[in-house]
Amino acid sequence: MFNNLIANAIKFSPENSEIQISLKKSGQTAICKIKDQGIGIPEEIKHQIFDLFTEAKRSGTSGEQSFGLGLAISKQIIESHQGKIWFESEEDEGTTFFIELPLYNI
Repeated sequence: MFNNLIANAIKFSPENSEIQISLKKSGQTAICKIKDQGIGIPEEIKHQIFDLFTEAKRSGTSGEQSFGLGLAISKQIIESHQGKIWFESEEDEGTTFFIELPLYNI
């Protein structure tokens, strides 16, 4: 799931742009943030990006193909661990994905 989100940040960002990854503890959860300086997500497809086999597929900045599965599978993995995933995005300015997972005492 982290691999998919980081690979997407790379795929949809211009060459030599910065991708920021951070992790912080917030109460009984860990929040990971993956922020890119990429092409962003257009408003009209934001509601579809977590759908399995979504039509909200776009080519990467170097022409890479998208299958429309990665974000849906990532969401399923996160939710199976009682977590949440969401994003903030501005077209042509980048996207930030947030992953919140519960911390367990072992």
